[in-house]
Amino acid sequence: MNCHQHAIKDFDLQLEMNDLEMNMLKDGSGDVLPYNENRMDELEQKKLKLLLGKRFHQNATHAYWYYLERATK
Repeated sequence: MNCHQHAIKDFDLQLEMNDLEMNMLKDGSGDVLPYNENRMDELEQKKLKLLLGKRFHQNATHAYWYYLERATK
């Protein structure tokens, strides 16, 4: 269970770094600069993959918790 919790923390850091990089591709008004649109698309796809990975590990953590609760009763 701890390995899944550690993975969730790592995913959070990667998501934070991804968000920072996405913000760097924008101009002062919050619009994506035209020459950065492809990179923004790549980062959005990466964010989706990271969120799916985080979801997997979050569900695994909950499953282990449920199993341990049932085993101790």
